[in-house]
Amino acid sequence: MKIGLVCRRFVFNGGGLEKYTIDLSRSLMELRHEVHVFAAEWNDIPGVVFHRVPMIPFSSPVKNLSFGMMAAKISGQVALDVLQSMERIWQQDIFRASDGINPVQMLQKYPNPWVRRFKSAGPRRRILALLENRIFLKGGCRFVVTNSRLVRNQITAYYNVPPEKIHVIYNSVDRNRFSPENRADSRRKIRNRHGIDPQKRIVFFAGNNFRLKGLQMLFEAVAVLGQKDVCVMVAGGDPVKVYEKRLEKLGIRDQVIFLGRVSDPEHYYRAADIFVLPTRYDAFANVCLEALACGTPVITTQSNGAAEIIKDDMTGYVLKTWEARELAYRLKVFMTRDDRKWMSEQAASAAARFTSERSMDRLIQLYHHVREAKRG
Repeated sequence: MKIGLVCRRFVFNGGGLEKYTIDLSRSLMELRHEVHVFAAEWNDIPGVVFHRVPMIPFSSPVKNLSFGMMAAKISGQVALDVLQSMERIWQQDIFRASDGINPVQMLQKYPNPWVRRFKSAGPRRRILALLENRIFLKGGCRFVVTNSRLVRNQITAYYNVPPEKIHVIYNSVDRNRFSPENRADSRRKIRNRHGIDPQKRIVFFAGNNFRLKGLQMLFEAVAVLGQKDVCVMVAGGDPVKVYEKRLEKLGIRDQVIFLGRVSDPEHYYRAADIFVLPTRYDAFANVCLEALACGTPVITTQSNGAAEIIKDDMTGYVLKTWEARELAYRLKVFMTRDDRKWMSEQAASAAARFTSERSMDRLIQLYHHVREAKRG
């Protein structure tokens, strides 16, 4: 098939969306499909046909709208069997809603209704709303792909999209990189690197946008827990100065290590006793799947699509609230269990079924369905 992929920045040093699109393009070429990428900037990959999408070089909102319009126009000039977009554009066959939807993002990011109303009136959010209305309400796509039932249900609730138009295809994990093998070696390596006592329990947190991901709640939970043998390791590129002051007030400054961005997260996952992400909203936090694949149980919230793959008391815990006391309780329960090794094994086993082959098979089936539907 002749398949088009839309991604504004098709670059190797991008985030999760860019990595997904690059991996998808390579997998499609391995299956002998012809791949066309529509992007504003890109790194060359042999075999991929690139189409430059110009953007108006002003503010971010204008860039988003101009890219959304031009990507649809330029891709429409190419005879494709299927066009899948990872961005909100004016017209596509398949829209992958990898970061959820604008109304829910606003609700979770700005709980105060007055602040939310003010922020929603800004140009960036108004353009996102315009593009989502086009996609979901005015025929801007044939099908939607989500990476969780959470987002599928939200799209149905907010935009009344028929469930049969939405396909849930979970993210996959690189089992060659993220695996439970050599956990003991990773534990030793990370503890030696950071001077952590072998008897201490490691709680690992990884993510950007610390406020949205619930880092403050984790710190408060550790303070409530009151166990000095717990060390919290934080990976991510956000500024930490404001948190350092809060840690002093909580009395746990000496229990927290800020790592910044890390190039070998797999070693930290394996070194940790448990991974915690008390996020206020995540369509599907891949870090949770990566942690499970490394044999590390996970604690997260109901507002994370990845919670759907976690079984309470077996591979981790799903929090019902955003209360630090509930998180502290779950940490305490986990730390006192004598079957943590069994939980580690269950975590790795649960993640093993989320392979790229499984995800690709489901996506290719959808591609064939789209092609036949377009042929009438």
